[in-house]
Amino acid sequence: MQSEKFVLLVDDEPASLNATKVGLVDRGFNVRAVEGAEAALKEIRSEKPSIVVSDLVMPGTNGFELFQEVQKGPEYRSIPFVFLTAVDDYYAKKFGKEIGGAAYITKPVDLDELEKIIKEKLGE
Repeated sequence: MQSEKFVLLVDDEPASLNATKVGLVDRGFNVRAVEGAEAALKEIRSEKPSIVVSDLVMPGTNGFELFQEVQKGPEYRSIPFVFLTAVDDYYAKKFGKEIGGAAYITKPVDLDELEKIIKEKLGE
């Protein structure tokens, strides 16, 4: 069992990943940042995060596919998933909600909005 809550941040773009991580750390969150879905799966399986904030469009496995893969493990189904993407598309947002995503926000990241969503989903 994990000892403290942490946010797993997933993005294939290092600059975006770092900027979002720094912004969340500045707001008091414990953040682990990984590049890509494969790295995220390894991290989730090694130490279950409190919440996942994942980019949607990534090479290989996209954010929706990552979410669906994580959902296959019953012990991971309770992890809230926030989709973070430059794709501001009605159908993508609708699909994200339909498959069980906790939230869908667009880039550039509004850190106030992201902070509010994370706190809400973590019950803080």
